Amino acid sequence: MSKFISILFLCFATLGAFAQVADLEISYNYRHYNPVGKEINSQMILLTNKDESKFFNILNEQVDSMMVTPEGRMAYGQMVQAAMSKKDVSNLPIKKEPMYVLKSRKDSLTSVYDLVGADYWFYEEPLVAQQWEISDSTKTILGYECVKATCDYRGRHWAAWFTPEIPIQDGPWKLYGLPGLILIAEDTSGQYSFVADGIQNSTDIIRPIFGKENYEKTNRIKYLQAMRAFTNNPVEYMKASTGADITNIPKIEINESYDFLEKDYR
Repeated sequence: MSKFISILFLCFATLGAFAQVADLEISYNYRHYNPVGKEINSQMILLTNKDESKFFNILNEQVDSMMVTPEGRMAYGQMVQAAMSKKDVSNLPIKKEPMYVLKSRKDSLTSVYDLVGADYWFYEEPLVAQQWEISDSTKTILGYECVKATCDYRGRHWAAWFTPEIPIQDGPWKLYGLPGLILIAEDTSGQYSFVADGIQNSTDIIRPIFGKENYEKTNRIKYLQAMRAFTNNPVEYMKASTGADITNIPKIEINESYDFLEKDYR
């Protein structure tokens, strides 16, 4: 483990000189359902300052950081072998939420990096605030007085709670543009939610994406359509993507109500 930490530190230090420092770190429980209807809870982090932010899963970034050097890849392989030899699948260092969402307020740009099957995709789009309607409802979250706001965004209706006590226009995922930090956001269908469970000052670096040169540029709709094709038939998608004759992936029955955070790709 000490070797892993050393390699990770070197990877982070290499990129540190080219990145900005966060003012705040907010942790969110990201609750959603997988295609077969199983509830998934993942810990996500928002690092943010006045100019930019990054929303991601820490384990995902740790794995990606190891993949950019031969030493890191070797250490990662050793970790996998050790976990498999102990039949301890729960400690396998695998990506659980490969999505990164970067917002640049100075460039008015949102960048999304994600993994679809074996394909690394990224796309960019203008950073535009959702059309929020702010209500009179208030409640306290993590000691902060929050105000409720709602919006319709790409096929979903969102209810969010933001705090003017932290006057930064940011939030989890792509949610943005309220006069205060978004601490809770819930899709009113109940399929998706982001709930803050910790806020702290930060001096962490908002690092660029590790291995970003491996991501192929696309657009948002094509990315979502590729994600749907993989979800509907992973075997055929992987065959078309890699040329491999994959037959050991079981067919799954997708829950009829399942869909992505954005539903306007159909």
